[in-house]
Amino acid sequence: MSLEIRNLSFAYKKDQPIIEGISMKVERGEIVSVLGPNGAGKTTLFKTILGLYKAYQGQVIVNGKDVSNSSRRELAKQMGYVPQNHAPSFPYSVVDVVLMGRTAHINNYASPSELDYRVAKEAMENLNILYLADKRYTEISGGERQLVLIARALAQEPKILVMDEPTSNLDYGNQIRLLNHIKRLAGQGLSIIMSTHHPDHALFCGGKAIMLKDGQILCSGSVDEVITEDNLKNIYGIDVEIANAQIKNGKLHKICIPVVA
Repeated sequence: MSLEIRNLSFAYKKDQPIIEGISMKVERGEIVSVLGPNGAGKTTLFKTILGLYKAYQGQVIVNGKDVSNSSRRELAKQMGYVPQNHAPSFPYSVVDVVLMGRTAHINNYASPSELDYRVAKEAMENLNILYLADKRYTEISGGERQLVLIARALAQEPKILVMDEPTSNLDYGNQIRLLNHIKRLAGQGLSIIMSTHHPDHALFCGGKAIMLKDGQILCSGSVDEVITEDNLKNIYGIDVEIANAQIKNGKLHKICIPVVA
């Protein structure tokens, strides 16, 4: 299933667009990383794609269909969302939070089925957080909550996964484990669009990359085409050197190194 964005624009005030003229395509099994400085419009773009914000211009096309004609339930079956931040309002158990991802698959007023519990359990197992199942969501760490939100999105069984800084709050080990899991999900056919402040993460995942600046696309293409020293300096305002590091298996891996005077 593909996701296509056509000339998408959003503004709180029409003459002051937050994002403007955004076009991109995410194919089945593809990872697209979105990079940009704070305030570039990454979160706004994602919320507009998901229909949480109403675009004043443009279209979001999922599998050839304009999502403006889809119900919220239909959209939830197609697209999963991992927000950047989430403030818990009630001390639900972790398993109950993950089960909320099954809402689109459960009839009104019905209770979760055995299948729903099994899907939720598998999502937690895949992220190595099954041990949290009975803990209160409000009492676990920020990094653990981030993994729970990812499990909730996976429990939706979406075809497209939208992730807003999915590695935020995670320790180094969990960052790498999650990035590996994202690559596996793409290998299974899931289309993934994610924002990140770490160019190294985009290089690690491969696929495509997009750089946003002032609400517009500065450049797009393969990660190797987009993540260059000049482009990184353009959007972040610092000198960066991209080097090739040889790892133990003999392969070369690109890394970004800030140049500090």
